Amino acid sequence: MINLLDPSVVLKSLYDAGKYDKMYEYCKNILEKSPDDMTALQNTSLALIRLERYEEAISYCDRVLYLRELDDYALKNKLFASEFLDKNDDVIHICDQILQANPKDVAALTGMGHALTKLRRHAESISYYDRALAISPDDATALLNKGLSLTYLKRYQDALTLYDRAEDIDSLHSDTKKSIALARSGIFTKLKRDDEAFLAAQGVRNCDMQQIISDARRNNCSVFHQFCDNEYENILAKDADRPR
Repeated sequence: MINLLDPSVVLKSLYDAGKYDKMYEYCKNILEKSPDDMTALQNTSLALIRLERYEEAISYCDRVLYLRELDDYALKNKLFASEFLDKNDDVIHICDQILQANPKDVAALTGMGHALTKLRRHAESISYYDRALAISPDDATALLNKGLSLTYLKRYQDALTLYDRAEDIDSLHSDTKKSIALARSGIFTKLKRDDEAFLAAQGVRNCDMQQIISDARRNNCSVFHQFCDNEYENILAKDADRPR
């Protein structure tokens, strides 16, 4: 039987309901009576992250780490908050601590890579993305950020191949798909391939671009007009398939 008064149960209920302010206040009351309560400290940092109060969240992570060195949960929360604050040197230090305990931690490997990318240490960053992808080949974060570093290094075709691979991931979030489309469009713009840049921005896959470009030439129209015609035909086809 579940004890509804158990702090862990209460906190999970508040978290699931998105009541992060109340979650914070609940933990605060516990900490007034018991300043070293680990559950309250951990959940305070989590609530503050959800409230986007990242500096405060880090301070609670540090309180946990003072009591329990290399606590994985506190390190992960501190990593998350530090990434939002663009504290790249701190991110590298935190990832190093996590990887000491678990060299195969994908979140730490991608976090390290991303911090190195932001610091323009691209060759180093790619080595961490490769380690992450060896463990989790479909990790979208590693694929996208490795593509970013490859783009900075002007390895455009390698980056496009990587983005194409990322787009095959079924669970890809719509915002991530938009990011990929813009990244691919940016690469084609750098290559001065304007037609492909336009199509990439619309989310057209690399493998489908040449057919649209060929059709535009055959129909003696712009790629823009050919794309619009194709979209219109798709709408008509879907409408025809609807039950009457």
